[in-house]
Amino acid sequence: MSTESKRRKLWPWIVGGVVVLLVAGGLAAWRWMVGSYHRYYEESYAPVTLTVEHAGRFPDAFHLDDVPWIAASLPVCQSTALQMIAAQHGVEQPRPHFDFLMGFTYGATDMPGVGFFPIGTDPETGMLVAAPYLGLAREYYVTDDGALYLEVLRTLISEGAAVRVPLDMATLYGWAGKLPHNEVLVGYDAGGFYYYETVCLELAPCEPGMRPPGDRGLYVADETLLNAVRGQARQFSYGWRYALTVFVPGPAETALAPVWAQNAEATTGGTYYGKRTGAVAVEELADKVTKQGARFDASKAAPGLKLAATFRRDNAAYLREQFPGQPDIARVADLFCRAADAYQAALEAAEDGIADEDEATEVAAWLRNAAAAEREAGDVMRQRAQ
Repeated sequence: MSTESKRRKLWPWIVGGVVVLLVAGGLAAWRWMVGSYHRYYEESYAPVTLTVEHAGRFPDAFHLDDVPWIAASLPVCQSTALQMIAAQHGVEQPRPHFDFLMGFTYGATDMPGVGFFPIGTDPETGMLVAAPYLGLAREYYVTDDGALYLEVLRTLISEGAAVRVPLDMATLYGWAGKLPHNEVLVGYDAGGFYYYETVCLELAPCEPGMRPPGDRGLYVADETLLNAVRGQARQFSYGWRYALTVFVPGPAETALAPVWAQNAEATTGGTYYGKRTGAVAVEELADKVTKQGARFDASKAAPGLKLAATFRRDNAAYLREQFPGQPDIARVADLFCRAADAYQAALEAAEDGIADEDEATEVAAWLRNAAAAEREAGDVMRQRAQ
C-alpha cells in the first residue's frame, strides 16, 4: 500500500473520533491514538514550523482588494476557500472544479450517531493534491506561539497573500458545540482580522453569494481567532496549536491520475481502523436501517442523504461538462446520477420516520442501490488513474 493511500485511509478514523481500547488501558490507548494522529499529520500535511524569520514588518492596517468573497449555501467551506484563493491567482472556476481536484464532495465517511456524511477526503491533503492543477503550490505552516502566529498572518496579508485558517466555527461565533471549518483572511487592523466567511448558512452573519473583490468582509478580534484556531487543533489532536495555509505560484500539472486515484478511493471506500468510508459507509447505513427498523432515527441521517443527492448531481454535471466524448467518464456521471436518485428516494421514504419493517426494507434497498452505483463509479475512476 502506498504512503498516500495509507494517509487517505487514516483520515476518516481520525475524523470519526474512534475510541480504540487496548489491553494496556485507557491512558495507553489515548497515547497510542494521539501518536498515530501526529504521525499522520506530519506525513500527510507536510507542516513547516514558523520561526521569527517568517514574520516581517507590516503596516498597522491592510486589506486585500483582489480576492472575491464567495460564500456558499452548502457546507463546502474547504473547496470554497480554495475557489476564492485560486481566483486571486487568476484561476476562476465554479466550485465543482475544486471539489473534483480536492475530492472534497466525493465519497462518504461514517459518522457516530449520524450514519454517514458525503465527504470522503481530508481537505488538507485534498488541497495538496489540487494545488498543482491550479498552477499553485500549497504551503502549510504551524506553531504553538500565538503572538508569532498573529505576526505572520499580518505579514503574509500585507505581502498580498489571502490566508486560509482552519478553525472551529462554533468558537468563532460563540455557538455551543464544535464545528470544523475554515475561513479566508483578507485584511487586518491593530486588533483583529477581516475575513470572508466561506459558508453563509442560517446562523452565520452573512448571506450566500458572490461579492466583488475589496469587500471588507466580517471581523474577528485577535483573541477570538486564536481561540477558534486552537479549538480545531484540540478537536483533531494536531501536534500544534495554530495552523495556516497559503498558496503561491508553482509548477503546473495536467496529468490527472492522482486526482482520479484520490476520488476513486474516496468513492469506493473501505473499512480502516474500524471506520467505514465511501460505498462501505453507505452499506453500513443500510444495515443499520434494516436492523433497527422503526427505531432508526431518520432525522439524523436526513442531512447527509440530502447533501449526498446534491453533491452527486453536481459531480455528474461537472464530469459531463469537463470530459465530453469520453465514455468511461460519462459512465461515472451516469452512476453518480443513479446514486443521487437513490439517495433522494431513501430520503423521501424516511423523511417522516420509518413506520415498519416494510418501509425499513425499502429505505435500505435504496441505500444499497446508491452504494452499488458509488462502488462501480469508483472502480471506473480507478481504471482511469492507471
